[in-house]
Amino acid sequence: MLRIISISIFTIFGLGCTLTVKPDFQSELPQDRLAAIAQARRTADPSAVGPLIELLSSDDPLIRAASIDTLHELTHESFGYTPGDPRMERQQAASRWAQWYMQRGKTIDSEAGDEQQ
Repeated sequence: MLRIISISIFTIFGLGCTLTVKPDFQSELPQDRLAAIAQARRTADPSAVGPLIELLSSDDPLIRAASIDTLHELTHESFGYTPGDPRMERQQAASRWAQWYMQRGKTIDSEAGDEQQ
């Protein structure tokens, strides 16, 4: 079930606007991806492991940090992934995550973000 969370933000002019945050791992909006990560952690959703592994390759360091933190919480694994490491080291650790995931009979569809068994 997808929940939509509304957050009120006040501009510097004192006018209010509403920012709608929709948990979505594939969204281009970082707040939507962060909401999806938070939801996965809160609900301990094992189906989120694949999308979280994909997010380890994000250019956004906050997305990477939240993703690895949630993956560790869900799986108790880290595979040496550190969100602040150089890109090459992150890619190697993300590959270890993907390999671990595939050894469990799961595949990651990067285009659709869908898991398959």
